[in-house]
Amino acid sequence: MAEVHTTYYSLKKLLSFFNGIMALSGMILISLGIYVNFRGAVLTRVLGLSSAYLLQVGYLCLGMGCITLLLGFAGWHGAIKENRSTLLFCFLFMVIIFIVEITVATVVLAFFSIVQEVSLEHNFATLRKNYRGYNEPDDYSMEWNLVMEK
Repeated sequence: MAEVHTTYYSLKKLLSFFNGIMALSGMILISLGIYVNFRGAVLTRVLGLSSAYLLQVGYLCLGMGCITLLLGFAGWHGAIKENRSTLLFCFLFMVIIFIVEITVATVVLAFFSIVQEVSLEHNFATLRKNYRGYNEPDDYSMEWNLVMEK
């Protein structure tokens, strides 16, 4: 016998869909983290040795991607099996993540002008030091030329 299409059934399918999108975004974050970790040497050569801390972004993406993927699958399982404890766990964990995101965004916005000024000065100093010319075969000059052509 076919399942009756009620509002509850529609909400169950909608929750499953959104948790599937959340799991997909976790997979995208994991792939981005893997890409940054394997292409980090080029990033360090182009931006200079003082930008080695940017390589930690790859590990951050891997960690957040794994957490997002697990939460997405747990929420999907809780929605399909109608398990209240799994759905409550996912909801509370997402609320904690949301609070942390709001806190980080507030701190970033508070210090944005300082960070922007320091990073621009660092980029200009690195550019003056490492750029060798238009037809030079080194990584830094080739990457800068590609940026300027676009």
